[in-house]
Amino acid sequence: MRKMRKCFRKENFTLFDDIKSALDMPAVVRGYGLKINRSGLAICPFHAEKTPSAKIYPDAFHCFGCGVHADVIGFTQRLFGLARPIDAAKKLNDDFYLHLDVGGKAQSAQVSEYRRRQQEREEYERWEREAWNTLRGYLRTMYDWREMVPKSPDEEPDPRFAYALGQAGYAEYLCEEFIAADENGRKAMRAEVERAEGFLGGVSDGLKTGVPAKRSFVGKSRSSGMSEAAISNA
Repeated sequence: MRKMRKCFRKENFTLFDDIKSALDMPAVVRGYGLKINRSGLAICPFHAEKTPSAKIYPDAFHCFGCGVHADVIGFTQRLFGLARPIDAAKKLNDDFYLHLDVGGKAQSAQVSEYRRRQQEREEYERWEREAWNTLRGYLRTMYDWREMVPKSPDEEPDPRFAYALGQAGYAEYLCEEFIAADENGRKAMRAEVERAEGFLGGVSDGLKTGVPAKRSFVGKSRSSGMSEAAISNA
């Protein structure tokens, strides 16, 4: 049986807001014939697969196989090959008996506003993925450098080893903070992400020995309970 959210009409809601308020993603996915398993995964309809790789969130569809990410309107538009978001909105309105007014003069403005917000959301999600990869890459670099232990008491320590001893804890702290933070919290970490990105850029530019002098990522050391396995699996 289709699960629906109660729809509330508000003056500042667009038609798209009304539809997303009325329908959650699982309701739409099931309504259009997809089965969701106990892990919240479904077979992706946008590429050939036998093992479910599409995660069905309350407000979004995300496929880890082909990368498709969409809300209920974007999902419906793509699933049925519709030309415009408004066409998907009309279909959802009809198929799920929402009885919303989709014939008003404000359609063009609603579509523009929806597209603007979708673009902002996509830009943020792209930055979020890249930011996490940067922080995780910085932490893995610290783990690698921390393994450069001198083989004997007489051996001069590699500068990277000494650097990692002081910074691995801070790198773990950054990863933990990023995982735990909400969207605003992650945006507030842009400066740290940019410094980590600059540091990794210095390393990849060929600075194979020693700590990059001009791009060193210096932060406060902090111990952390995050394990290397946790970072690898995140």
